[in-house]
Amino acid sequence: MYEIVTVTKILSPDILEVSCTSSACNGCKGEAFCNTKGKRFEAWNKNELSVQSGQSIQIYLKPSRTIIGTLITLIAPLALFPIGYYLAQMLNFSEGSSFLLALSFIGLGFVGVWLYFRRSQKQYLPVVERILSEESQD
Repeated sequence: MYEIVTVTKILSPDILEVSCTSSACNGCKGEAFCNTKGKRFEAWNKNELSVQSGQSIQIYLKPSRTIIGTLITLIAPLALFPIGYYLAQMLNFSEGSSFLLALSFIGLGFVGVWLYFRRSQKQYLPVVERILSEESQD
């Protein structure tokens, strides 16, 4: 999906902070499930285009990466719940202790997902495709 956003801050030569305007949301295919309305998020300036704060740029959100990122975030911790529960049952823990161990496996899953996304951050960020406006707000 291609979207038009505004650069709010340049974090590094290859990472930008951008924000969607509500007018950009009107034609967006992801409007129904989007949680970035009015919020700022990061985009990868893969080609290190000469971008300034306040410029409008076009970003590309690869649909498959968006879906896979969501699945990893949700399914990995949930998949660890039954593993933790059955491990506790095999070790003859009580029902309450089994449940607590299973919950701790969910927490471990979220920590693992967080570490994974920290390591492969750029792979899941929207990519800056081109600059749409040359004016900046300095």
